[in-house]
Order: sequence, then C-alpha cells, then structure tokens
Amino acid sequence: MASVTDGDTLLLHFTSTRPDGEVFEDTRTGEPVRVTLGAKQINPLFEEALIGREPGETVTVVLPPEKAYGKYRRKLVVTIKRRKLKLDHEPVPGELLKVEVMGKPCLVTVLDLDEKSITVDANHPLAGETIAYTITVEAILPRTG
Repeated sequence: MASVTDGDTLLLHFTSTRPDGEVFEDTRTGEPVRVTLGAKQINPLFEEALIGREPGETVTVVLPPEKAYGKYRRKLVVTIKRRKLKLDHEPVPGELLKVEVMGKPCLVTVLDLDEKSITVDANHPLAGETIAYTITVEAILPRTG
C-alpha cells in the first residue's frame, strides 16, 4: 500500500480537542477534508506527522499554544468607547463582534459593557491552550498531470 509523500492530495478526517477533553471540531460527522501537502493548507506540523502514513492510519499531534492559536496576550483585551463603534444592535457578553483593534479589523469577544464603553478580547478563543488533533488518512488521491 502506498504511503503519504510530500505533494500528495489527501482526504482526512480529524478531531480537535481542548486539554479538558472537549471536542470543538470533528469532521467525522461529514465529508473528509481534502488537502494537498506542501500547499500551505494545513499546519506544517500536521504535514510532517502525515508523511509516511498509509490510508486508514491515525496520528495524534499535540500543539502547544504558540504552535496552535498563539499565546494569550493581555494587551489584546481592550476597552473601546461606544461612540467609536458603529453598532447596529446592543451586544451581550460572550458575543463575537467585528471591530477595529489597534488599527486592524478583528473578530472580538465581548467581555463587559456599560453605557459608554465595551471591553473586548481580540485573542482567538483558543489562544493559550494546548490543542490535540487526531488525524486519520482516509485516502491518498491519484496525482493528475
């Protein structure tokens, strides 16, 4: 049976798990994900772990925060004056909003609000967490051309 090499296009299923065991992403409920190794479609550490695997094989890759969604950065928790935001509704804590933070458009999580300001967190919701990915090679697709 052929094994995975760089440049192969694969069909993969994967499960993403937080340190407490909570599954936050699982492709097994649908179609497998199609990726081509070397095309910068997935984390390079996943590619490295898949090289040499055969269809049906499963590998688990554990990524520390700096290799996954980044370290949690306190400076990305900011308070913004409401008048600077163009809100079309009243946000609630836990809601995701699109705003400009430090000059860049960001998807942020609302932490707190009052009549004059809103405190938001621009960190990725999984920042600071070690994430485990269990990846199964479903198929190696034939190369074309």
